[in-house]
Amino acid sequence: GTHGDFNFDLHAARRINYIGVTFRTRSLQEIRDIFSAVRADIWPAVEAGQLKLPIDKVYTFDNIGTAFDHMEANKHLGKIVVTL
Repeated sequence: GTHGDFNFDLHAARRINYIGVTFRTRSLQEIRDIFSAVRADIWPAVEAGQLKLPIDKVYTFDNIGTAFDHMEANKHLGKIVVTL
């Protein structure tokens, strides 16, 4: 979407740094160049299993309400994953 609410105070309290990128204003060639640079820089670590995202909990889609409750409690460390 084009709009979303975000509680900056909640995330600032946890000292989380965010870096965002939008490709909307980039040309197709710029996107290709960025992808190539990222792939050359970190892809070997991804393939070797050296770069992983921390996963806090995994929920089934049937338990998505519980997943949101867990997220809103703000006690997780890592990603909350919902599987289909």
